[in-house]
Amino acid sequence: MNLALRAVHDALRQQGEPAERWQSLVTVLADRAGSAGVLLGDEVQAALRSSGLGGTTGEWIANLRLLGVLSTGGALDVARAEEVGTALDLAADSFDVVGAPPSWAPVVTLPSELRVLLNPPPMRQTAGVLLELVDSARAQIRLAAPYVDPRAVRFLSASLIAAGGRGVAVSMVTSEGQGALFGDMAREWVGRGGLRVTEVRTDLSPIGSHAKVLVVDDERGYVGSANLTAAGLGRHVEIGVELAGPQVAELTRILVALERVGTRVLSADARSGS
Repeated sequence: MNLALRAVHDALRQQGEPAERWQSLVTVLADRAGSAGVLLGDEVQAALRSSGLGGTTGEWIANLRLLGVLSTGGALDVARAEEVGTALDLAADSFDVVGAPPSWAPVVTLPSELRVLLNPPPMRQTAGVLLELVDSARAQIRLAAPYVDPRAVRFLSASLIAAGGRGVAVSMVTSEGQGALFGDMAREWVGRGGLRVTEVRTDLSPIGSHAKVLVVDDERGYVGSANLTAAGLGRHVEIGVELAGPQVAELTRILVALERVGTRVLSADARSGS
C-alpha cells in the first residue's frame, strides 16, 4: 500500500498539492461511476484525462486497487477514497525528495593484495557504488565510459533494466566500436524509460571522451578512473569520488553535450526492447 500511495502522491504532485488534487480526482471518478458505482477502464481513462493526470490507465487502476479505492470488479469505494485523501494530507510533503547537501566521498577498486593490506578497506568499492546509484535512480541515469566489456555490462544490466521498468531513462556515452556491447541489454529492454547508447569520437582522438562518469537524477554521481570493465570494477587499482549536491547537474551538461556531438548507435524505446 505504501508504494501505491507514494506512486499516487508523485503523480498528483506534478499537478499541484496532492491531497487537493486527489479530492478533485475522486469527484470526477464518482461522477463517472454514476448510480451503479462501477468504473471500467475507459471511464478511469476519461477521468484521468479530464483531471490532467499523467501515467497509464493500467498503472492507476492497479494503484487504486492496492489502496482499496477500486475493487477488482471496478466498484468505487468513496469512503476508502476519503481515507486515502486523509493519508495524502497527513503525508504532506514527506514523500518529496529533499535535495542532497553538497558532499563527496572517496571510492576505490582494490585488488585482493591491497585489500589484505588495508583490512578492511576504508572506502566503498566502485562496483557497489555504481549499483547503489543505479538502484536509487528515479528519472534519469547518464553513464559515460570510453571502454566497456561484456562482463561488466552484464553486471550492471539487471539494475539498469529494472531502472527502465521504473520509468528511468538511461543514456550511455562510450567510444567508437563499444556501443554494440549493449546490444543484449537493448534486446531485453521492456522498461517504460528509454535506453540510448551514443558513440563519440573527436578530430583529436578516436576515443572522443575519456570521462568515466555516472550521474543519477542530476543529484548524485560518480567520477573516477574506472572504466565499465571487469578490470575497472575488480582487478585494477581505481580511485574516484561519489558526489552529491547541486554541482552534479554541471556534469549532466557535459554528458548531454557529448551525446549531441556523438552518433546514436543503439536505442530501445519506452515500450519494448528494440
